[in-house]
Amino acid sequence: MQDKKQKEKEIIRLQESVNRENDETAEKTNRFLTGEKIFCINLMGSPGSGKTAFIEGLTPYIKPSEMAVIQGDLESDIDKKRLQKKKILAYQINTHGGCHLNAFMVADAVRKLKLRGKKYLVIENVGNLVCPAGIPLGQHINALVSSTAEGTDKPRKYDIMFMDADLIAISKYDLRAAVGFRERQYVKDIRRVNKKAQIIKTSIKDRKTFASAAKYIISTRNALLG
Repeated sequence: MQDKKQKEKEIIRLQESVNRENDETAEKTNRFLTGEKIFCINLMGSPGSGKTAFIEGLTPYIKPSEMAVIQGDLESDIDKKRLQKKKILAYQINTHGGCHLNAFMVADAVRKLKLRGKKYLVIENVGNLVCPAGIPLGQHINALVSSTAEGTDKPRKYDIMFMDADLIAISKYDLRAAVGFRERQYVKDIRRVNKKAQIIKTSIKDRKTFASAAKYIISTRNALLG
């Protein structure tokens, strides 16, 4: 029994050490990006919620030449290739089963990317509505993409993902009637855990719907980095 308790304590100490090292690495990355005036966004959401489409939707308003993306997925480079077709500098991280990126992965990618002249770095995290929450990567803001097709109940079921988001995009907004999405309830549930987040509605059927997101990102960068 004593040996079991001792092992549990060792596991806890090890996890605390890993978390501390992750946070320290994230802080270093954030300081570097801030010094280079590169605004970093941690973009999260479920698989298929529209994270990559969200990045693509920004390109009429933010020049692709000013952007870089760290693309996180379990396997493949499908989304990286999509972004490269938009002339966006993209770097692939495959976690091979890991449910989120960590600060060490991001720091390594930042070292390898040629970020000179970039104004925006988007970290497209692994598709998941639990694991990426609360993991510092070096970002300036957290953005969450949540589609109408996922259902009205997501802010209640996965409140941990919504509570720290600075920007929340309700994606696939054109499908809201077809899937029975109740917007008023959805927003009410967000505001229960997050009073400050900017909430926008996007649809790839109407590229103008991404203008508000781009405006928020640009203005927040300018206010923070000048």
